[in-house]
Amino acid sequence: MSEQSTEQTFASGVFGTVTDKRVIYQRAKGWFSGGSREDIPLKHVTSVRLETTRHGLGGILLFLVGLSCLAAPSAGADVLGVVLIALAILLLWGSPTVVVNTAGQDKNASRGWPWERAVATDFVEAVRKQLVSQ
Repeated sequence: MSEQSTEQTFASGVFGTVTDKRVIYQRAKGWFSGGSREDIPLKHVTSVRLETTRHGLGGILLFLVGLSCLAAPSAGADVLGVVLIALAILLLWGSPTVVVNTAGQDKNASRGWPWERAVATDFVEAVRKQLVSQ
């Protein structure tokens, strides 16, 4: 008689999936790139961290350029100004960045949109709980 063991999923989202046996990680994911799927056995994961990446100088510069575009008399400049200000807000808000490290090497960071911070936190906490329970 053979026993079949099923995997129990603890977290699943845009950054990947955490089960009791492995971490399925979206490696090198960015705002406009999907990254690549990497299946890592949980026993090979050494650590996981969550960072917030902000671009303060770039955000401030885009905001100032956007404001100057809004002050211009052209309607096209108004649209450009709104787009630049929106991008500046995203850069200042900051993006959650998840990095999974393995025994052999550091993995590329997986970056999400600013509003995906809760999903990133859930993913990191699920990996940490599984690392402690091993």
